[in-house]
Amino acid sequence: MIKKLLVDADAFVALNTIEDSSHSKAIELSNLVDEQAILLFTSDPAFGEAVTIISQKVGLNKAIEFAEEILASQMEIIEVDAALRRSALELFKKQTSKNSRFTDCVNMAILKGKGLDTVFSFDKQYKSNKFKRFGIDK
Repeated sequence: MIKKLLVDADAFVALNTIEDSSHSKAIELSNLVDEQAILLFTSDPAFGEAVTIISQKVGLNKAIEFAEEILASQMEIIEVDAALRRSALELFKKQTSKNSRFTDCVNMAILKGKGLDTVFSFDKQYKSNKFKRFGIDK
């Protein structure tokens, strides 16, 4: 049973954007997280990316509301230090697609550092790097 789960920017965006193609699945998975009392955490880059994209897709007020909600919650936001940045860059160097996202590599470095293998995300980059996407990959 999963006890801690990293939330990526795309999951935050899907949860807060009704028009997002993953919105319904994100709501379903969020409810499953609540039922299983899983502790959520995220990275500072993923949080910032989510705020920006929600602002662009839904509006500034929704982005501010989202940011305030996360900052007021118990969710841990992991800051990137030099060692984490270096680990992320080493993962980034191993990617094969020009569309690879450095933020995802930061998240993968965090997961590796914590000995975790599952992320709340819809990004295929995680699966191709042998991580499981919560509720999607077996």
